[in-house]
Amino acid sequence: MRHKQWYQRRVRGQEFERVLEVQQEGQREEEIKERDARSRKLHHAEEVRNQIKEKEGDMIHARQIFFEEGIKLDQEAQERRRRLDEIKKKKLDELHGAGVPPKYINEVARRAMKPQTSLITH
Repeated sequence: MRHKQWYQRRVRGQEFERVLEVQQEGQREEEIKERDARSRKLHHAEEVRNQIKEKEGDMIHARQIFFEEGIKLDQEAQERRRRLDEIKKKKLDELHGAGVPPKYINEVARRAMKPQTSLITH
């Protein structure tokens, strides 16, 4: 009888060990799956953050180009106005040199130096 009880305990112990091993293996596999899922989520989040940074950088660059273009256009417009003013002054000097009376030169000067209205509306 003792031998039978000993054998039953041994079988139960082996079965317990087997069940315990299966549970532990399942737990290890579940931990691996969770770790992989967490790693994928972190990687995805990092990719999204990088995409956001890149998009923000592109927007900043585009805005910078836009403002630089505006500055360039303003400078070109100032240069054109400066050249036109030089030409107007030269023409008025030519009129004076040609002996045109000052009252006529003053009228031409008043009209020539009158600020031009822009064709561009804001």
